[in-house]
Amino acid sequence: MKKLLCIVLCLVLAATAFTGCSAAGKTVLTVGRAKVDSEIFAYYFDGVYAATEGEGGDLLDTGKIVDAAVDKCCEYVGAVTLFAQLNLRLSVDDKKAIADDTEDIWTLYSEYYTAAGISKQTVHKIKQAEYMRKALLLHYFGEGSEYEVSEEEIEYYFDLTYVEFYAVNGYFTTVDEEGNTVDLTEQAKADLRAEFEAKRQKVENGAELSEVNGGNAVESNFVAISSTAYPEDFLAKLAELEYDDPTVIETTEYIFLVVRTDAKKGENSSYSSYRTSYIEALRGTMLTDRLVQTAKDYGVERENSRIDRIADGVVDARNERK
Repeated sequence: MKKLLCIVLCLVLAATAFTGCSAAGKTVLTVGRAKVDSEIFAYYFDGVYAATEGEGGDLLDTGKIVDAAVDKCCEYVGAVTLFAQLNLRLSVDDKKAIADDTEDIWTLYSEYYTAAGISKQTVHKIKQAEYMRKALLLHYFGEGSEYEVSEEEIEYYFDLTYVEFYAVNGYFTTVDEEGNTVDLTEQAKADLRAEFEAKRQKVENGAELSEVNGGNAVESNFVAISSTAYPEDFLAKLAELEYDDPTVIETTEYIFLVVRTDAKKGENSSYSSYRTSYIEALRGTMLTDRLVQTAKDYGVERENSRIDRIADGVVDARNERK
C-alpha cells in the first residue's frame, strides 16, 4: 500500500453514539467520553479468557487477559463511533442476521451469560458492532475503496490458503475379532489400490464420482489447507494437483480418489461467497490496530476495582458451568 490507513475518531461525539450503553454505577471504562459498561467488558473478557484457555495459555495471568479485553472494548468503541461518523448504514439483511445471530447465541448460552452478568441486549449490541466493523472493513478495503485490496492479492492469498475438492475414501485398516484396529494384509492393500485405480480410470473417462461410490452422492469440500481435520499432508498434496484431474492419494491409514476443483469459478463460488473473509484475513489486523490505537489516543480510564469484580464473576460462571 502506498499510504497507511488513517482513522480519525471524534470520540467527543461518542456520548451521543453510546447513549444507553452504560447504566449509572456500571461504567468500567471511559474511552474519550465514551463509557463502556460492565456487561460489554464481561463479554469481551469472557471471549479472551476462552481463547486463552483454548490455546493452552496462562489463565492465572488475569492482568494480560484484562488488557486484551480492554483492547476489545476500545475496538468496540472505535468501530461504533467511526461507523456513525461516516454515516454508514446497516442493510436490512445485516439487521436480520444480527437478530438471528443474537437469538441463536441466546438460545444456546442464555443461562451461562446471565450468570456471567451479560444480558441479551448486550449480546445484540456486540453482534451489531461486529457488523459495523465489517462495514468499515469494506468501506476502507473493499472494491472501489481508498485502500482497495487488489484482486491479485486476494487471489494469491486464496490459492495459498484454501482448497476445494471431491473425495471418495477407503481404509488400509480393519477391525479384528477383539475390536482392535489392525492393518490390512499386504494383499488386501494391493487389492484396494487396484480397486481405486479402476475407479480413477472410470472418472477420467467421464463417470461421475457418485457412480464409482456405489451410487452414493459425493459432497464438495472447501477447507483451509492448514486444517487438521484430515490426515497429515493430505491437503498439502491435494493443493498441488491440477484442477479436474482424478487422482489417488494415499496416507498411512487411508486411500482417497480425489478431484480438485477450481473454487474461483462460478457466480456462487466459494471464492465469491466468502470474499469479505479474505479481505478480513489480509487487512483485518490493520483495521483493528488502528481502531484500538486511535481510541486509546483519546485516553482510557479504568475502574480497576469494578474490572476485578467482573473478571472474577466471569471466571466463577465459567467454573460453575464445567
